[in-house]
Order: sequence, then structure tokens, then C-alpha cells
Amino acid sequence: MRSIHLDGTLDVNQSFTFDVRELKSAQITLQVVARGVLGIEEALGHINPLYVLNLLEEQDGRKDVEAKWYDLYSKSGSRIMPGKLYMQIVVGMAEPEQTISAFVGTWNVGNARPPADLSPWLPTDAFFEIVAVGTQECDYPPRAPFTECSKDWTHTLKSHFGERYKLVHAISRGQMRLVVLVREDAEKAISEVDSDSEATGVGNVMANKGGVCISLKFWDTGLCFVNCHLAAHVGQCETRNSNFRQIAMSMRVGLQSMDLLSQFHHVFWLGDLNYRLDFGNIEPQGLTPDRTFWATIVKQIHANRWKDLLKYDELRKEKGASRILAGFKEGEITFPPTFKMQRDYLDHYDQKRLPAWCDRVLWKTLQGCHSYLISYFSAPNILTSDHKPVGATYKLTSYALPSSTLISDDTDEDDKRWHIRFTSLRAKKLRASDINGFSDPFVSFVGPNLLQEFHSKVKHQTLNPVWNPFQELPTLVLSTFPLQRVDKEYLLVRVLDHDSDEEALGFGVIPLNQAVACFKKGALEVAHFKVNLSHYGVPAGTLEGGMKLTWEKNAIKNKNNFPSRGISIKDSLKKRIFVRRHSPK
Repeated sequence: MRSIHLDGTLDVNQSFTFDVRELKSAQITLQVVARGVLGIEEALGHINPLYVLNLLEEQDGRKDVEAKWYDLYSKSGSRIMPGKLYMQIVVGMAEPEQTISAFVGTWNVGNARPPADLSPWLPTDAFFEIVAVGTQECDYPPRAPFTECSKDWTHTLKSHFGERYKLVHAISRGQMRLVVLVREDAEKAISEVDSDSEATGVGNVMANKGGVCISLKFWDTGLCFVNCHLAAHVGQCETRNSNFRQIAMSMRVGLQSMDLLSQFHHVFWLGDLNYRLDFGNIEPQGLTPDRTFWATIVKQIHANRWKDLLKYDELRKEKGASRILAGFKEGEITFPPTFKMQRDYLDHYDQKRLPAWCDRVLWKTLQGCHSYLISYFSAPNILTSDHKPVGATYKLTSYALPSSTLISDDTDEDDKRWHIRFTSLRAKKLRASDINGFSDPFVSFVGPNLLQEFHSKVKHQTLNPVWNPFQELPTLVLSTFPLQRVDKEYLLVRVLDHDSDEEALGFGVIPLNQAVACFKKGALEVAHFKVNLSHYGVPAGTLEGGMKLTWEKNAIKNKNNFPSRGISIKDSLKKRIFVRRHSPK
């Protein structure tokens, strides 16, 4: 957002966040340029360099430099140029490991204007660093001055949380919305914000059902929030499962070659999942429930015996049968069914549908990282919809790691890097992709912490491949240097089928912490691992083996010869520096 005032000043309203690699020598300098009609840039001047160490004052603290005007100088620095630059700088050092709090909420708004007071559902204090709110059927008449419901809803949330919170990102598709906010003192930790959406309605075009997601990094910890609205009605369980798999398969955030369920430290899956209570032959079939049976269920709920109903919950059944949400956890449900309510009533259920826990929040955390559920609740005092809102609060481990040095362009004979050498590797119970019930699997190792994408040899006609570590497995070369960072990183793994246009058979994540621990013990120590593979939320076998972490001369002769699917120096740099635009106050 840019605006020119009558006095000739120009509002740019941009916020840049970047890493400082060498604190003692790091400098901040900005150049102002003008772009002409033909796109040619002309330098208007630059500010004198500012040393970060001088700004910080205390190396373990935070410094907010007072906003002020900075003079612009010529390229040689010998003369002052016309114009000035108004800027505020915030410098700080993050804790290497910290615990942050997150609130995650979901609500089917029922296409009705929300109440003025959302405090029964949404927190009113500034306890949480991260807030993610997903809504479905959120298409009510907007309130002035807004002409779009999405803007009205985002404003409603920003007003509720107040000035202590800043908008990270908001995304809408159809009637689905997802808004992520960050507490102002944690805003500097946010980077690499990404988002996507997928429609699963009629013809996969109608956006009345589907999902929206937002991913980000909190320092060096990846977070992903997926808000979805799955198929409705009793008897549509498999359609809901199919919706889930389609959303997980189609949405692309972060590393495009990996599925979104396997590449982030913490993934939250929330929304009106629409899973119902399946009583089998006990319940008379039909869209509208039998009144006598409905009355029996409601009576059981009002007698606080609704916990017995959870054994009929479709989501628990499907997850227990490994058909969806592999690796995800859900808190204990200690609240009554959230659907289908009579509007304007606290606990009256609508006879048109059998009560169910349609509205849910689940989460998944990578091995070696930590998350703790603090609370899981509904908000019965919100009366405007036929659904009750649901909220979950968490404590999450977050890391701020030493920066990885970017790859040098020169060819140093003593160029040494961290390597991963496999001593064994095998997969078990892979998915069959051929009509004869077999696959032709190979393993692809990807990620920003590798110099390039690495492949194993192809094993033909097998679901249980074993690779020879000396002839069929690559030596992986890491682009990460500090051992402290390697200790907290992961290898991202794809098992692909060679004869099916490299169809994905499964995705997995191998922690490197055991390899680091073994390296510290001695060169002969082997780190053994066994990880579960998943195929868009469905179990897809296992991958196990042994590996060694070594410090040796770069095994890649031409280290700048990146394959097209690898990550380049430019891409890596772009991921370390980001820009956020702020609307004028």
C-alpha cells in the first residue's frame, strides 16, 4: 500500500525481517531507487550503514530504535541527496529454544452475522503468540463500511483481539475463511508465509466444501493450519474421507514437492469435518432421524451421558482404521455434540438432524519436536448458528537456530560439508501402483537443507525394497553448516514409483538428531531410524535403516550444478528474507 501526502511524502508501509549472520560486522543499509517509464531504475540515494551491534546495546535483549528521518547520500557518500527516509528498526536476539502458546478455533457460522461478543469462544487476553481461526458457512451480510463478508469477518477478529495482535494472513474460498494473527512482540519471528485452497464441491469447482490453509515459520519452526468443510449428511463417511485426501493431496504450500502433512513441525487440521454418529443397524436410516431415536439420544446428552455416544463417532472409527489423518492427535472431548443446534438457544438440538461432533481440531507434531494440548472446549453461549464454536489451546516448542551459511560460488579444494552416508535402507509394505500388485520404488531426498535433490536406485516389482548402501544409495550433502542446526533438522523423504510417472507412494521425515548424537560419540557409531510413511494422511508403509553423519570434503564435484527440482542459491536466499505489507492505520 502506497500513498502520497500533500507535503510530498510517500508511504511505503513495508516491513522487512532478515537474519543477522555475523553480529560483530553486520550492517544495515537501504537504497532508495526510482523506476522510470521503461523500467530502468535510478538510484536516489542511500543511508549511511548502521552497525547492528551498536543498535542492540545488550546482546541478549531487544532494542526498538526510535523512528526517525535518515539522510540520503550519494553513491560515494560525499554529498547529501534530496529527500529523506523515515524508518524504525527493531533489533533482537531470539532464544534458541522457546515454548510458545497457540489458540486454534473453528466455527461453522451458519451464514448469520456473529454476535458482538465472541469472548465465550475467543480469548480476550494477549496470552497466545499465535492465533488461528477457521470458519465455514461464513457468508453473512457484511456490516458497514464493508461490502465483503471476508473483510467484515477479518475486521471483527482484529477488533476482538485488539492492537496487541497483527494480521499475518487471511485467506478465503467460497464460504470458508482462515485468519492467522500474531502477538505484536512476536511479529518479528514470522516469515515464509504461504497459503492455498482447494474446492471439493460439485465438479471440484463449487467452493461450498473444501479447504484453505496458511503456513508460516515462527523463527525456524514450521506451522501449518488447514481449515476445511467436508461433505455433509449421514451415510457420506467415505465421501468425507475422499474430501480429506483430496485436500491433503491438492494443496501446495512450503516445499512444493512434499505434501503439506509431512514438512512442518506442527500441523493443525480444523473445521466442520461433518463426521456423524454411526449407529449402524441400530438407527433407522434416513436424512431426517426417527423422532423417537432422536429424543433418546438428546435425553442421553442432557443427562451428561453423551460420552457413551463417542464410541459411535465416525471420525474416531475412520482414524482408528487408518483411513484418514494418520499421525494426528485429538484432545479428549469433554463437551456435548456441537451440531445441530436450534439457533438462539443454549442447548436445544434441532430435530432435523441427529446430534454429532462435527466441529473438530486435531494436530500433528514431528518426531523430536514437542507439543502439548492445554484445553479443548466448545462455546455453548454462542447462539447465532446451528453449530457451536470449538477451540483448542497448545504449548509448542519453537526453535531459533544459527543461520546456515549460503553456498559459496568459488571452488575451494578444502570445501568441507556435512554428509549423510547410509549404512542400510529398506522399506516395508509400500503401496502397490501397478496392475500386478507391485511397484517400482525409489527414494527421493529433498529439502532446503540439502545441496540438491538426491535419488536412490530403482528397485523393480516389489513392495518391500532393500537398497545396497554401497551401490544403490546416494551420499547426501547438506547445505547446513552449524552442528547445532543440523541437530534440529530433518530429511524430507519421498518414495516414488518409477513406472507411474513418479507417482508418490509415500512421504516421510527422518530426524537428524540421532545422527548428530552418534557423530559426537565417534566415527564408527551408526544412527538407526524407523519412520512411518504416509500418503496424504493414510499410512503407506515404513522406511528404516542406518546412517552416519560425516564432516568431509564436498562429495559433489560441481556444487553449483543444481538439478531443476533442487533448491537454488536464489531460492534459498528468498526464503531467508521476506516482505510484509501493512495497511495504513
